[in-house]
This record gives sequence, structure tokens and C-alpha cells, in this order.
Amino acid sequence: MDARAAHEALAAVRLPMDVTADGGTIAFTVLSGEGQVVHVLGADERPRPLPETNHTLLRWIPGTGRLVAAAGGLDRIEELDPRTGEVLWSLPVDGAVEDLTATADGRILARVADPGSDRDGMHLGLRVPAAEDPFTDVPGARLRRLVLARAGTPGSTVVPLGTHTVWEADWQGGDTAVAVVSADPAPSGYYRPELALVDLRDGSTRTLLTTPWQLARPRFSPDGTRVVVVEGLSIVSGQVLHVDLGSGETTRWDAVDDVTDLGWLDADTLWFTGWSGTGVHGGVLRADGTLPHRWTASGALGGRDGQPSLAPCGPDRVAAVWEDPARPPEVAVGSLTTGGFTSLTGFNTALAPLAEGLVREELRWHAPDGRSIEGLLIRPMGSGPFPLVVLAHGGPTWLWAQWFAPAESNQMALPLALAGAAVLLPNPRGSSGRGQDHARAVIGRFGEADLDDVLAGADKLIADGVADPERQAIAGLSYGGYLTAWAVTQTRRFRAAVVMSGVPDWVSFRTTSVIGGGYDAVYHWDADPATREGREFLAARSPIFHAMDVSTPTLILHGEQDRVTTLGEAERLYRAFAAEVPAQLVTYPREGHELVEPEHCADARDRILDWLTRHGVLA
Repeated sequence: MDARAAHEALAAVRLPMDVTADGGTIAFTVLSGEGQVVHVLGADERPRPLPETNHTLLRWIPGTGRLVAAAGGLDRIEELDPRTGEVLWSLPVDGAVEDLTATADGRILARVADPGSDRDGMHLGLRVPAAEDPFTDVPGARLRRLVLARAGTPGSTVVPLGTHTVWEADWQGGDTAVAVVSADPAPSGYYRPELALVDLRDGSTRTLLTTPWQLARPRFSPDGTRVVVVEGLSIVSGQVLHVDLGSGETTRWDAVDDVTDLGWLDADTLWFTGWSGTGVHGGVLRADGTLPHRWTASGALGGRDGQPSLAPCGPDRVAAVWEDPARPPEVAVGSLTTGGFTSLTGFNTALAPLAEGLVREELRWHAPDGRSIEGLLIRPMGSGPFPLVVLAHGGPTWLWAQWFAPAESNQMALPLALAGAAVLLPNPRGSSGRGQDHARAVIGRFGEADLDDVLAGADKLIADGVADPERQAIAGLSYGGYLTAWAVTQTRRFRAAVVMSGVPDWVSFRTTSVIGGGYDAVYHWDADPATREGREFLAARSPIFHAMDVSTPTLILHGEQDRVTTLGEAERLYRAFAAEVPAQLVTYPREGHELVEPEHCADARDRILDWLTRHGVLA
């Protein structure tokens, strides 16, 4: 299959999501061009679609067989008949539902973003729709709120949290929830969080802990005496913090790192999962922080924000979305204590032949300073040297994992390999999967140490005869777009580059990005663009201030509505680069931080392939 046909096939994937279980009954949605259709899978392990559904954020009301979800537009919470898909109850909300928690008595705690609220890059960097005309921004006016409701009952109650915004919350019923909150309601506030108990009656809060890092997945113990939360960097893959609510003591559980999700099984044990190298891990934690069971697997688990997650569905049994280099994503079950996932669905079996004829390898090499670096290689069969395309991932605290077809950068990894290229997917310092020391090693060294790591991987492939040194290209999205734009001002080795949603200027990023002042304060050692020293530090690592050194033809692809890396910044990069080299800026209407409209994804694919061919990388 050629590159374009493969990309078209991948665009038609039926992606399982939102896996949730109530005992042995599993529910999930399947995202496709038809929307998000709810499916239920019972004891016969045969998935049954619920007609006319278009829902997400599925949650069982525990022990009842009742199912609630957010309607496809995220503007309603609904109860669905799990046999027919009929809507039994519908509650409109003012804004967008971002999360749901349900208790056995039918009560629901929803997290709802106000109309006009900004979203981060993991949520396309688009505003929550607002009917205002004109649109007015006022500091602190647009929050993420907690809303209480009861399935089957009209009306809801907004918890009065003042000016705090809520990024995540958990609830076991009763009058208290645990939440990750911030005083800054913009996505930049996510980077300055606190963990707090929230009184749902009056909105009063009790701070449990603050941290210079980020927090995710707060979880109340079943008896309400303890809380756990994951502490990490940016897109959180980190360590577990345990808070004893009686004593207030916080303990870090060092037995496991790179946790992305977890939950209580009972008062004494928890399940967990997360990244491990380019694969995943999971298992059981005890409430004293010890680790009786841990497994690793070469593959990837799906979940919220693309992070691994599990849904316990029986004794030592979990459900999840599973994929690996040979198998497209499907709903699967495995053992909580040993792993070993078996697919229960076959939505995407027709895609499996795309992996045939390609070689997939896990690579290790050493950076110039001796640090061990990992990555993945996808290449054609046969002997090289092949054209080399380096794909830099976003984050930087993210990774390339053992997915069937990596989705980032417009799903181009497999199509580029089918076009004849060796595709290097490096996980330089700053990436997830190697612990917090590796993730934090990029702080204050962005564009320096991580670029050295990436180029050392390309050098290894050249030395091994896999890559042709005369036909190299680099591309990336978000932080990967920054690293691409930066790389072509620092080296002349690449014949072509593709910058997708990249950052050209860290000085202006502080005030142009919705995560500015949060994200950059974490990664840039608090370099302040309001000071001369801060401006010099940031400008020294910004592609736009080194445009006179660029020698690589550069294609720039950008979404018109991106609020994380704004279009105006892309236009500045284009003008600066176009004065030095062949350059092109393509703006996609209605799109945010990543392209989602099928016609735009296909257009970007064709432009990338044509650009690399025109400039001598691909044949």
C-alpha cells in the first residue's frame, strides 16, 4: 500500500475510547466519522452498539447497571438505557462537560468549563464555544466548575468555589470532594496547582498540598481517610503522593514512577498503570506504598488525554484499549497482576496489513554527554541507506510509544515509512517513560540537550548504514514543531523541514499562549521576559531570533484557531524564514493545535509528502 492510501486507511480508524466497567459489564465509545457511538459488552464478550448514541465520558452508576455520559456536544449530561441507547434523562449545562463521577445512589459530580474557557494543547487549544458577540475577556471570569446533579432528577447545583478553577476531581459521595485546583483559571494555572478538599455544600476548601510540579488523577480512598494523586511534569506521568487526611502527612511512594492513572480497589490496595520506556506498565500498589505486582508490556494502552488507563472489571481482570506495533487499537481484557491483553473487538482488523512490509525496532544510543537515549525506528524492509525523516514529539514531556500507528504529526509516521523513509521517533531527555530525572533533565536546557539527543540518534542510523546522510528531513508538532524550527537554525544537515503548530519565540510565548506564564515558567527556569536577563535567555533559544542562520526549506502548517501556539506567531516565523529560504505557510480554518477535519488532514499529508519530494528527501 502506498503512503497516501495508508493515510486514508488510518483516517478511517474506528477508535475505542472511554472504557468503563460495572462488574463484568463493559461500556465504551467508538470514535469514527459517524461520531462517538456507545457500545456495551456483556458476559458473552460480544460488543453491542447502541443506535443513535453520540456520547463520551461514559460512567456506570456503580452497582446499578445504569449508564451516564456527556452528549457529543458536551453541553448535556444524559442517562442512557444500556440495552437500547434511549436517552432516559437529559440535563443541559452552561458550558462544556469535561469529566463525570457517579455514586451508587445516582448522584453525579461533573466538571464543567464555562463558555469561552480556553483549552490546552491536549484538547486542541480551542475555546469552549460561547455565543457572545462581541466576545469579552475579563480576568478570572471563565472557570472550570463543579456541578452536582442526580440522574433522573431535574436541575443541578453549581458548587460556589469563588475564583478557583478545577482541573480534576474525585468523589466517593458525601459532602467532600478532592480536587486539583488553581487560582489562575487559564490553562497556565494548571502549572501552578494545589490539591484541596472541597466542601460541596459551601465551596470552602482545605489545601492538602502544593507543588512546583503538576498534579493529576486525585483519588479518594473508599473509607474517605486518604487521598492519592500523581505528581509529574506537564502532561503528568509521575510519582504517587499519598495524603493521610487525619494527620495531614504527605508521603511519596518511590516504588513506581511514570504513573498516568490509578484507582482504589479497596481500602488497602490500588491499581495503577503508566508508561515504561516505549511501552507501558501496570499492577497493584498497597496502601503503604509497596508494590506486590508490576508488569511491563511492549504496546500502548488508551485513556484520557492519550495516557494509559485501565478499568477493573472482575477479580484480577481489567479492560482497556490495547494496541501494539502489529495490532491496531481494540478493546481488550488482561490480568491486573500480570498484564497479557487479549482483544475482544475487531473494529480495525483491516488495518493490520499496514504493518506488513515494515520493520519496527526499539533503539538505544548515547547522547554527546553520555546519557542513554531511547527511541523507535520504522523503516522499509531491505538494506539501506534510506531517506531519513526525524519526527520530534510534542511536550516535551510526552513520548513516542509502541502504538500501531503513532497519531501525532498528522499520523505521518507509517505513511512516511511506506513512502520509503526510515522514520526515527526519538525520546530525548524531557520525555516520559524514563522517570522524573529524565523528564526534568530538559528544564533550562530546552533546544540544547534534547536537540543533541535527537541528532545523536540520526548519527547512529547514518553510522549503521540505515540512513542516507544526504537525504535527511525533520518534522514535528507543538514542542516538536519548536524543536524542528530550532534545529534548522542550528544545523545544515536537513534538506527539508515541516513545522506543525510550533513555537518560534519564547519571549512572546508568555503573553500570546494560553499556557504562557505557566508552562514556560516550569521549563525555562522561571526566565522572565520582563527582565533583560530573561529576555536574553529566551531569545537565545528562540528560532525567530536565529532566522538568519536557517538554510533548510521549511513548510509551516498551522490551525487558524490555535490558542496554544497562535497563528500570529506562525506568521512571524514564516516571514522570518521566507526571507532566507524557500518557505510556505498553510493555515487551516477552524482548526486548533492539531488537525481533525478529514479534508485538512489529507491536505497536510499531501503537502508534507510533496515538500519532502520536491526538496530531494523522498524519491
